[in-house]
Amino acid sequence: MLYVYIVCAVDGARFAAVAASEPECLAQVASYVAEQAAGQLHPPSACRVRELLADGDTNAAVAEYFRHTGERWEAEWLVTASLHQDSGSTAWSGSVPLPELVHGLDRERPSRVLSSR
Repeated sequence: MLYVYIVCAVDGARFAAVAASEPECLAQVASYVAEQAAGQLHPPSACRVRELLADGDTNAAVAEYFRHTGERWEAEWLVTASLHQDSGSTAWSGSVPLPELVHGLDRERPSRVLSSR
């Protein structure tokens, strides 16, 4: 199985991680979050994300980041998918849900986490 995590915003994908395991994929997203938190979040939220990362709580840090995106700049959200290797082929397949904002929804704060699982 192959895992794909995509950080999306209203203008498209901002970051993509691909790995053989969910923890590996999450670690890549955590690196993105660590780099982006100071510029994307208000200082108290960014500080909390840094504290969680320093404590080794990657899941909580990533969740905290996406909980607060959109407060300062554009909102981002995380899309996750898992792909399977097709038998008899070297191709990988599966659906990667790239959401479209639906008319009438709050465009400033779209759903944060989507999953195809």
